[in-house]
Order: sequence, then structure tokens, then C-alpha cells
Amino acid sequence: MADLDLTLVRSFTVVAEQRHFGRAADILSLTPSSLSRQITRLERQVGARLLDRTPRGTELTDAGRAFLPLAEQTLRMAGRAASGARAAAQPAVITIGFTVNIIITPAVRELRRSFPDADVRTLYLERNEPRGALLDQRVDAAVARLPFPADGLDVMVLYDEPLVLLVPLDHRLAGKDSVTLDDIADEPMPRTADPAWNAFWPVGDHRPLVEAFRACARSLQG
Repeated sequence: MADLDLTLVRSFTVVAEQRHFGRAADILSLTPSSLSRQITRLERQVGARLLDRTPRGTELTDAGRAFLPLAEQTLRMAGRAASGARAAAQPAVITIGFTVNIIITPAVRELRRSFPDADVRTLYLERNEPRGALLDQRVDAAVARLPFPADGLDVMVLYDEPLVLLVPLDHRLAGKDSVTLDDIADEPMPRTADPAWNAFWPVGDHRPLVEAFRACARSLQG
């Protein structure tokens, strides 16, 4: 038996779906007579009659009903094979997102050294963007500071950063080696437009801060 022509196989599946040569020919941008010749050629390759024309339209024969799911599977596999070949012929693109005041240059340089065939890119993200950028697949990984919603993400803590307090030289706390949250509980603190960020860093009441850390720990543990 001759190898099946995938063009003919596709034409058959369209006719089988439409159950009408005229409608199928319009979809395939063929004339009905050209489509009919294609089906005849396919039937010769298969060695069985696949379609019957009736006054009510076009019907599948027993052989056609058996052949249809295999034909559809063959077309899907051919499509996946072509997609895989195209992907292999193109360099992999790796996009790393980062937020404000985070330096990822050394890591990106090392990534490019380790994967010379990959196209490693970077994308700046606003503080509230990491989760959305990851879920939308705009980035493959993101380096950011908590807090941000972590549900649906695999989060790894890379390092801890010490907190420092900046005050004017004439401030009552200037010159101290260390301060506690109680020391600054009554101080006005800068606020942002992000409610989650503001809730994460309260100083007047320690309990919200503790609960925020606990929530982040639970999300990181899965």
C-alpha cells in the first residue's frame, strides 16, 4: 500500500465532519470535483471505499467510520511533529523578571554562560506584577521581594535581607547601634499605594507583622 498523503487525509476528515462535498470544498478552497478526485485517490491508497454520496448528503461507510479516528490522530501527530521540529530549530527563550532595586546581572550572565544556545532576556516588573507575569507566562522566573500573592507559584527564598532604619542626623534615634519596633512605633512611616505591602510592614501593632510572616511561610511551604 502506498504511503498516505496527509493532504488527502485532511480533506477526508473535513468531508466527514461536514457530511457534504460542497461545504467541505469551500472550507478547503477547492472545487467539488477536485475534492472528489482527492477522496478517490485516498480510497485507492487505503484500499477501501470511505464515503458514499446519498440524496441526504455524504455518509461514512463502515470502513470510513473505522478510518476517521485514526486519520484525525495521524493529523494531530503530524502537527505535533512539525511544531517540535520548529521549536528545535529555534533558540530557547528564557525570560527572567525582576522588580525594583534587585540586581540580577550576575545571575543572568551565568545563565547565558551555562546555556549558550538560549536567548536569555530580562523584564522589569512592578512590585505587584510577579505573580501575574508568571501565570501569564510573560516570564519564566521572577526575582522579587515579598510580599506578593504566592498561590499557584513555586516560591524559593534566595536570601534574607536585614532591615535598617534611616533617620535624620538630629533624630532622637540617630547614632543607636540597633532599634526595636517599640522604638519606632509612634513614628510616621512611609506608605505605598499597595495595601498588601502596607499591611506587611506595620510597626504600631506587632501582631499583623507576625501574621503576615506566618501567612508567607505557609504559602512557601505549600
